[in-house]
Amino acid sequence: MKIKNVSNNLILTLFILFFLLVNIVHSNGLFDQLFKIQHTTNIDVRLIGFDSLEQDELKILLNKLNKDYSPTILYPKLQTIDLIKQNHKFNITEGSHNLNEEIKASVKKYISDYQHRSTLKQDEYLVPFDIVDNIIAQDYKQQNHISYVIYIINTIFDREDTIEKYTYSQLNSSTINSLHRDGINVVDHLCNVKLWQSKSESPKNLNNSNDGSGRYVWIDIGAETCTYGPQTKGTGLISNDQLPHTSSRFTKKLYDISTFFYHTIRQLISPPIYQVPENYGWINLEIQLIMIHDHLVGQLEVSEQFDWESIKEQLGEKMPLLPNQRVTFSKREVSLLNDLYAAQIKQSSLKTHHSALKGTQQFLDSKELHHWFKVHIQKFIPSYLDDSSKTIIPIFLFDISYRELLLLDRFYQAVSFPDMVIGIQTQSGLMKIDYQCDKQLGINPMDATKPVLQSLLMTIWGVGSNSLVVNENSKQVENNFIWNIGYNPSNMFSNLKDLSFSQTDSAVRNYLYFDIISSIESLKSIMDHIGDDETWEEFTHSIDNPSVRSIDSFFKSINSTITDINSNLQLHQYSKAYDRINQLSDLAMNISSVIHKIHSSKHSYLECEKSTFLLSEFISISFTTIIVIYFLYKVLRKSLF
Repeated sequence: MKIKNVSNNLILTLFILFFLLVNIVHSNGLFDQLFKIQHTTNIDVRLIGFDSLEQDELKILLNKLNKDYSPTILYPKLQTIDLIKQNHKFNITEGSHNLNEEIKASVKKYISDYQHRSTLKQDEYLVPFDIVDNIIAQDYKQQNHISYVIYIINTIFDREDTIEKYTYSQLNSSTINSLHRDGINVVDHLCNVKLWQSKSESPKNLNNSNDGSGRYVWIDIGAETCTYGPQTKGTGLISNDQLPHTSSRFTKKLYDISTFFYHTIRQLISPPIYQVPENYGWINLEIQLIMIHDHLVGQLEVSEQFDWESIKEQLGEKMPLLPNQRVTFSKREVSLLNDLYAAQIKQSSLKTHHSALKGTQQFLDSKELHHWFKVHIQKFIPSYLDDSSKTIIPIFLFDISYRELLLLDRFYQAVSFPDMVIGIQTQSGLMKIDYQCDKQLGINPMDATKPVLQSLLMTIWGVGSNSLVVNENSKQVENNFIWNIGYNPSNMFSNLKDLSFSQTDSAVRNYLYFDIISSIESLKSIMDHIGDDETWEEFTHSIDNPSVRSIDSFFKSINSTITDINSNLQLHQYSKAYDRINQLSDLAMNISSVIHKIHSSKHSYLECEKSTFLLSEFISISFTTIIVIYFLYKVLRKSLF
């Protein structure tokens, strides 16, 4: 019996010991719960032409998508930001009867009046995207949304109509009509689609124009779409069967709509972060274009199509900047004929690739170019290392009168590096690429505007292509090209050069996330230090802040600030969120200063850079261990004797 009692008491004692040790190890669990950013994104869903049963079932499906997850950084290695949690709130409403009828009437009228057909599929009528987009944009502006809005158009044709197949062109109506001459149809050199995204609003002109800008997307599930994506290899091919369609059975139709929502959220509304920019934290930024010609500077080249003014407009006027940030642009030109460094850099980077299918192909090695441009950077930008008042991001763009195909690394017109962008454009003909829109695609090698713009987004703001997704099972980065249409610089399926809300919102959100991480990690580290090495009484009497006089008031101050940040992010109030994040940063800086003073007076022999023996922690653990051993001794003695 005594042995049994000893056994029971020993188990109880070990449990108590485990409980005490766990509380020592996890004494900072409260900090982990306190330092959390909950970024909730509001999404209004407007269902146009759906019956009540479909609406109810969609509500159930969409609510299942509302799960917390952490933002992902893709490169240089896949990682999550665990201090931030993202989720999405859906508000599902029925679109008005008038909105439904106006969209129907406009599409039917265009088909009836113009009878434009796709040259790729003769049984499909071609409708310019702006026939529907103008109506959707007007409804969006009238509602004065602070949320993202997703419009789902169920059907254009009623049961009594003769149902026609139709698709949407990425060209607007004025462009299509101007291209039609003598009954000749527009050549489908762009993908025909059934979904669309709005372009980014200018921060200077919010809600004042009906120009297709805002934070909305729409899909007409009654329309057709081409098959677009990689042609021979790679992931992410999009076909008509993968997107929701009116003709699908009830269950499949609703499932496809919910899948469409999933990809829209993860790739367009809350896409992953491509990378943490090397120059994150800049205040004054200069984007400097250095055009490297193979003719003398000043000689006009009619074939040059690089649209520098468009890049200045998109990044200088439409990109929302944080308070105190400023972006300027400059341009200079050099010639390979009289600039020795430019000529040698190009020549040393020129490589040759031999292929049984394509024969011998020359290309420029981007890593070689990057290396030599860094070595000789001051030959091109004399003030690059000397001017500490601004951050300079150079664009080295080769403009070559080369009739053969010449690309970077055999495949690219532009490549992003942490400190620069390198691009090339030549005068070779239409270049076939391994992508398709029902047929193999070709791009214009004489214009590197879009690839350079996308590379700048990656280098400066950490914004990657909307096609990049993380496979939840394999945890690998893959492609899904569903939203690589319309306003998207990484999109090879159209010629549009405008940014969408996805790129501009991602740019400012990424920077706020980086600031949040920096501030909260500093506060956590400092609070751990205070708990280990100082008494709260000493600390609160040392800090010059009347609102922080106890642990409780200190926690409340931080929690109140984080609550405000959450609210500002939800309402797209980025400047206010930035100010609040700065409050956390300032608090961390002030606390660091106080701790440094306390250490200087009490522990002057210690250096912060070196590991410190924490006496308080040693005493706490020793005291707890002695108590447990004593308690164990008493229990065992009582049980045995």
